Amino acid sequence: MKEEIQKSLQDIISGLYDNPELNTDLYVVHIQDNKDKEHGDLASNIALVLSKPLKKNPKEIANEIIEQFSLDANIIKVEVAGPGFINFFLSKSSHGEVLKKISSEKKNYGKVQPINKKVLIEYVSSNPTGPLHIGHGRGAVFGSVLSKLLKEAGFEVDEEYYVNDFGRQMNILSVSLWIRYAQLFDSQVKMLKNGYQGEYLIDIAKKLKKIKSDEFYIANKNISKLINSDQEEDEVFTDHVIEIFKSQLSKDFNFLRDFALEEIIDLIKRDLLDFGVNHNKWFSESSLYQNDKETESRVEKAIQGLKSNGFVYEKDNAIWFKSSDFGDDKDRVLKRGNGDYTYFASDVAYHLDKYDRGYDRVINIWGSDHHGYIPRVKAAMEANNRDKDKLEVVFIQFANLIREGKKITMSTRSGEFITLKELIEEVSTEAARFFYINRKADQHLDFDLDLAKEQSKDNPLYYIQYAHARICSVLRKSKAKDSELDNSDLALLDSDREVEIQKMLQQYPTLIEKAALSSEPHLICYYLKDLASSFHSYYNSEKFLVEDEMLMNSRLFLLSGVKQVIHNGLSILGINAPQEM
Repeated sequence: MKEEIQKSLQDIISGLYDNPELNTDLYVVHIQDNKDKEHGDLASNIALVLSKPLKKNPKEIANEIIEQFSLDANIIKVEVAGPGFINFFLSKSSHGEVLKKISSEKKNYGKVQPINKKVLIEYVSSNPTGPLHIGHGRGAVFGSVLSKLLKEAGFEVDEEYYVNDFGRQMNILSVSLWIRYAQLFDSQVKMLKNGYQGEYLIDIAKKLKKIKSDEFYIANKNISKLINSDQEEDEVFTDHVIEIFKSQLSKDFNFLRDFALEEIIDLIKRDLLDFGVNHNKWFSESSLYQNDKETESRVEKAIQGLKSNGFVYEKDNAIWFKSSDFGDDKDRVLKRGNGDYTYFASDVAYHLDKYDRGYDRVINIWGSDHHGYIPRVKAAMEANNRDKDKLEVVFIQFANLIREGKKITMSTRSGEFITLKELIEEVSTEAARFFYINRKADQHLDFDLDLAKEQSKDNPLYYIQYAHARICSVLRKSKAKDSELDNSDLALLDSDREVEIQKMLQQYPTLIEKAALSSEPHLICYYLKDLASSFHSYYNSEKFLVEDEMLMNSRLFLLSGVKQVIHNGLSILGINAPQEM
């Protein structure tokens, strides 16, 4: 009905007003649902929008438009209200048209035709220094669901994981792995205070032992004396140990680093797949620094580009970017005085690479602790003559894990954390996905483990899935055929609850588009909870397997539409719609 009304209004406006200015996106007719039934079912503010270019009173424009509008069996009344809103009153039978559409399109209901626009979403991108923990889960689900939403909205989507496999943290990981490996031969070897303490490295060390036997340990066992010394451990000592390892192991240090990286990336990929997250692109930070004798690395090219545009200077032997010229609170170091590149230098080169791949939208899913990164990264894009507004950043607030009413604390470096795999094993992939996404991204989230496992209406996921299973049960008992339901008398669905549910089903495609364009996948959860609630109220107040076959088929047709939309919505969330519970 919205599409029909929209087209009718556009045709009327084109016929009434000869104004080329109206043929722009600024004056597209929008139709929205009215919450107050007294004001009709649908409304448009197009008369208010047109008042400026036409230089006329919006009420006058609205009256001119409705004089040309034709009523029919579906649209039974049109009136002007307030400052110039046009309200549309629909017949009760008109709401049933959505059921025919759902029956025809089934799993495609809510999808938009491809719009020939490409999106790159980068998310998770956890440092490959250990398995994913519960802190990564929220961003993982958000990126996964947003990707599915955008695909539903007609976009071509690539999902990318940026692997931070370059720099100091990887060096610390390599040293930590060697220590775990050495401890398999000598339990007295101490772990570095700043090393990675988690037991996952013991499993990787055992794999290393199978490949290298004891040769790594015997050839380099003297290093353990340095680690076991009484010297006070701090960041300087850690860097000293790294340099000793690099010097003594030489090329074998790179082998150690690559071995640790490959094992942990494999672990991360398996955990993500078990969690219903599947990146189709993996981008290595190290690749930004690769070059041959004739070409510069992408990081060097990025810095050279900034320099040629006049936004780079040297100070204290370091290379700086004039990010303050673009609104950042201070300038940023690209290359330190000791010759090491900063993480920011990688970020500049990486984002330039994203832009140069030809995407229409570039979306980053970042933790809330990265707020300060936006000004500097956007400044670098602008300084390189790129459209800074193409970069969209969604910040994910931290999630607290709650068990028996108490918050669970954790620390990544010390190894005291609950892995994503452990969370999935405790509450299931589906419950974890729903509870992570069931709140706006920029709001703090308390993930209640006990509630996620509870089978009651207090558990929103259970409540939604139970609605689907209930409908499946009714349809099984009825033994009705699809062809019989398709020919239902929609005029019989005229109770307030039935009209309300049909209106909710009509809103689903608009919701998909809104959630995708605003990067708010939690709206799907809210919608499904409301739809399930309306269905359960309807189920508890009406009988469906009644003697009146026409009435029964009409109500079953409505249930079938609810079932399909719940299935479609849960599918976007990466969650199963069970037929029995």
